[in-house]
Amino acid sequence: MIRPKEISTMKTRLLTLALLLTVPSALAQGALAAFFGGQITESGGYRAEFAVRDGAVKVWVRDRNDKPVKAEGKATLLLGGQKLDVPLAPKGDGLVAEIPVKSGDKVAAVLGLTVDGKPLSLRFQQTELITPANLPVQAQAGRKVFEAVCATCHGTTLRGSDNGPPLLHPFYALGSAHGDDVILDAVNKGAKAHMWRFGDMPKPEGVKPGQDKEVLAYIRAMQAANGLGSVPASADPHAGHKH
Repeated sequence: MIRPKEISTMKTRLLTLALLLTVPSALAQGALAAFFGGQITESGGYRAEFAVRDGAVKVWVRDRNDKPVKAEGKATLLLGGQKLDVPLAPKGDGLVAEIPVKSGDKVAAVLGLTVDGKPLSLRFQQTELITPANLPVQAQAGRKVFEAVCATCHGTTLRGSDNGPPLLHPFYALGSAHGDDVILDAVNKGAKAHMWRFGDMPKPEGVKPGQDKEVLAYIRAMQAANGLGSVPASADPHAGHKH
């Protein structure tokens, strides 16, 4: 006779097996992750990442195994109420279009690409950066330190750069695996790379004792102002990491 506990265990195992058998191919071949701090989407068997930097928009195209794929095409952008059609030029493993744009701008983009001889159309949208008019005193002090020490890599808008990841990102919001203690640890000691393709974060130079908490206050204030006040821990696919 099968006991109720054994029946429950069998049901759990069968349910787990069913979920594993129905995992989408994108997850089965590797989680969909942005390597360079941009927005990421998948279409037609390809993964495309789009990022707005100061002075340029950048695009990276990869296959489902995250291997770079050559692409060509153009970007149609809505920026400052104007429509821009700009060619995307190859640069390194990606594409770039140099235009008068800031990482804090509101941008809508339609990418018209050709990949492996096939057309690929993708859409991305970035909201305008919101900077609180009245930052708390601690956050005001943290802003000065951030702009002097951290902005070189993380950008003055906290949206990242070619040297470091964005901090206005769910991965770093309250409730994610990157809580206050993790951010403070990174400010004081640096961090090992485990998500992005920027390499290890060296120990920041120029942060005085006590200023780490000021930097944290500024980061949290900017996150809250831009809709990242808190996210469920389950929303962070890297939950459990320490840096």
